Amino acid sequence: MRTTIFNLDDGRVEFQQSEVPPWGDADEFGGTAAELYSSPNGTGFLHRIPAGTSVPIHTGPDYAFCQIVTGRGKLVLPSGEEVDYEGPELYIFEPGTLHGWRDVVEDTLLLVCQVKGAAERSDV
Repeated sequence: MRTTIFNLDDGRVEFQQSEVPPWGDADEFGGTAAELYSSPNGTGFLHRIPAGTSVPIHTGPDYAFCQIVTGRGKLVLPSGEEVDYEGPELYIFEPGTLHGWRDVVEDTLLLVCQVKGAAERSDV
């Protein structure tokens, strides 16, 4: 997957294209991640969750846009409620929203963009 990053430099829109960076080592759940982009305003990662694995309930301090590119399974909430997912699909998580992934029946590729709130950003 090619990534194109656009930015503004002296009033001119510029762009930079790159292929997916190297995947990191497998985590304790068998998944891997590759950092696509990082700035003071947020980060973008690709995450792979292999079929047959689960990711425990977790959260983050930032807004998160989670694009399920491919894959199928369940998103689980702390109440035990489950939401079936099948890519392509988009989830938006408010800061502190707990969630997890389980019953992953098809290898899942997630694009996760974490966006810092205005109080945390360096450009505000």
